[in-house]
Amino acid sequence: MKKHGILFIFAHPDDETFTSGITISKYRHEQKADCFLISATRGQAGKPGNPPICSQEDLPLVREQELKEAASILGVTSLEIWDYEDKMLSDVPLEELITRIHEAISRLQPEVVVTFAPHGISGHQDHKTISEATTQAIHRLPADTSVRKLYYATRAANGQVSAPPPFTDSYETITTIVDAPEYREQVAAALRAHRTQHLSVDRVFPGVSAGDYSNVPPRNHFILSWTSLHDYVLQGKEKDFLAGLES
Repeated sequence: MKKHGILFIFAHPDDETFTSGITISKYRHEQKADCFLISATRGQAGKPGNPPICSQEDLPLVREQELKEAASILGVTSLEIWDYEDKMLSDVPLEELITRIHEAISRLQPEVVVTFAPHGISGHQDHKTISEATTQAIHRLPADTSVRKLYYATRAANGQVSAPPPFTDSYETITTIVDAPEYREQVAAALRAHRTQHLSVDRVFPGVSAGDYSNVPPRNHFILSWTSLHDYVLQGKEKDFLAGLES
């Protein structure tokens, strides 16, 4: 059976676990696909915790190590961390980001690419910028590209979460739900790896830092934004990124 490839492109350390932890864990644990992860920044503009776990100056290195640990827990096949400044992605020429995304796709040969929905879930400008860059990159790929699908990671409106994000999408517009409750504990462990971000982690997933994963959602929500599979027709909610791809 062919080994598939899924490329997740986000802005900061912890984006991967917040949006797609269940999904990455499922595909890697079940050995259905290699999961590649790009983080455009080291999250250096974030908070070092309260009380602080490190100095602000050491935060970029600490968050890099936290991301490596979380990626290992989830089972990420390969991780790339770019050197852009947190909160300043919108200052980077869009063409530069598109070129780097094209290079990564050429090298990794994924069939599926995942990034933020255009609203960025939290509304963070970096989230919106990496979504726009990824979207434009996909639409400019040559006809012989490996990529067959582009998905937007989002949250469902009226979802059963403790702290709903500022931006969501209606259940009707969500095309794809990856449901794998058996990986909630693994996702909780990856969330705890982002130690400096415990304030955000416990706001969105109360109790996780104390070892309680009951508030970790058992599923991730996505929107199929683009596909080159011309004969592929969604029938209800899609359950698998790999649906429609050759086995």
